[in-house]
Amino acid sequence: MPNILTWEKNGLYWKYTDKITGEELLDASTIVYDDPRFSDIKYKLVDFIDVKIAEVDKEDIIRLACQHRAAVLSNPCVKNAIVIDSKSNKLANKFVELFKGSNWEVQLFQNIDEANEWLGR
Repeated sequence: MPNILTWEKNGLYWKYTDKITGEELLDASTIVYDDPRFSDIKYKLVDFIDVKIAEVDKEDIIRLACQHRAAVLSNPCVKNAIVIDSKSNKLANKFVELFKGSNWEVQLFQNIDEANEWLGR
């Protein structure tokens, strides 16, 4: 799973390419949430546009959302922009739905420019 984490002044740009699995997403998230810089960020821009194969199921999404919701305790004010090729992606929509009632804002976008504008990046 190629993924690139770029820590920026106010946030994190997280780029995935090629093939991803649910376990790899969880492992990458653990790295981010264990990093001391995480507590100071204002946004996460997670870019899946170049992913060709996603071996991720509903259980992976639920586990990932639980992990992210726990991270809310470390940093309750993070805007999350997820860039994915289709807003109709059922698993991505399920992930967003799991954040209702959370302090984190989570939005899906189909292109990076819209995501950047929403984030103020």
